[in-house]
Amino acid sequence: MIRELAVHVMTRSIPTLAITALIFAGCGSNDAGPKLGRVHGVVTLDQQPLPNALVSFYPKDGRPSTGMTDSNGAYELIFTDTKKGAIVGEHVVRITTAQTSGEGIDPAKAKETLPSNYNEESELTATVKSGDNTFNFDLKK
Repeated sequence: MIRELAVHVMTRSIPTLAITALIFAGCGSNDAGPKLGRVHGVVTLDQQPLPNALVSFYPKDGRPSTGMTDSNGAYELIFTDTKKGAIVGEHVVRITTAQTSGEGIDPAKAKETLPSNYNEESELTATVKSGDNTFNFDLKK
C-alpha cells in the first residue's frame, strides 16, 4: 500500500515539477528583447571635449539608444531605464547640442551649434557588435 502510494505521488509530481520549472525558467529573464552591445566613447569638437551633447544611435529597426556627454565629452548609451547599450547592427548616429525639453530652457541654448551633417542630416554611422563598443567622434565646425 505504501509503495503504491509512493509510485502514485511520484508519477503525478514529476510532470508537475517539470512544468513548473520550465515556467519559472522563462520568467524574469534579463535576456528578453533585442540583443544589445554596450556603447561608450568621447565626442570632441575641433579637438576639444564637447559637453552637454545628446548622442543618439538609430538602428534600421527598433528603438534608438541615447546618452549625454559629460564635461570631458564622454558618453555611455542607454537603451531603457534598466538596460545600457544599443541594438546590435548598423546605426545612424546623431549628435546635437540643442536642448529642446526641460524646465527653464534658455532660448540661446535651444539653438543647434553643430552642423546639420552631425544631426538632422547626419552622415555619421556606427556598427554595434555584441560586447563592449567604443565609438569616438571628432567633429569639425
